[in-house]
Amino acid sequence: MIVFFRELFVLTIRNPAEAARLLVGQGMDRSICWMILGLAVILNTLAYFLSTTLFPVPAEFTMALFTSPVLVTFVLGGVVVIFVFAFYWVGRAMGGQAAFEDILLMMGWLQYMRLAVQLVSLVLMLFLPGLAQIFVMATGLYGAWVVINFLMVAHRFDTIGKAVMMLIFTLMGLTVGLSIFLSVIGVTAMGMS
Repeated sequence: MIVFFRELFVLTIRNPAEAARLLVGQGMDRSICWMILGLAVILNTLAYFLSTTLFPVPAEFTMALFTSPVLVTFVLGGVVVIFVFAFYWVGRAMGGQAAFEDILLMMGWLQYMRLAVQLVSLVLMLFLPGLAQIFVMATGLYGAWVVINFLMVAHRFDTIGKAVMMLIFTLMGLTVGLSIFLSVIGVTAMGMS
């Protein structure tokens, strides 16, 4: 099993579309996909607190929300779940054919990839801080390419352009939705603008 994950990790870096096809071909049950995603969120939360322990952030830059492991887990999990549903429904609206389980499994796998990036960047921060920043920026850009390939394969789009447009529409919709939601609950009035 470890060999499979290692090969999938390398394949995701080398050929994201092929890795997406491999994930779609797994045909996993929805409950297993939720467990995979849940474990990834918990591990990413642990990595976040490891990084803040090793490299403390000044108190004036930290909201109280991000000092509680439970709250961080809920926020991270909530954001990932919102993206799962958004990628599914926006893709469907654009003529995509992805099964919900495919998007769920892919987002779960991407969280494990994110965990690997976090751990590597932590090691780099200890020994080569300048390189760590370049590494994080480069993996962020390449991560967008991986997501686009995953969406193209999952929704069976015939061109990469459709997946790019889908990602743009999703991000725009979520940005507008989040800003409306935050204004409704009065976040700016609470001094968190």
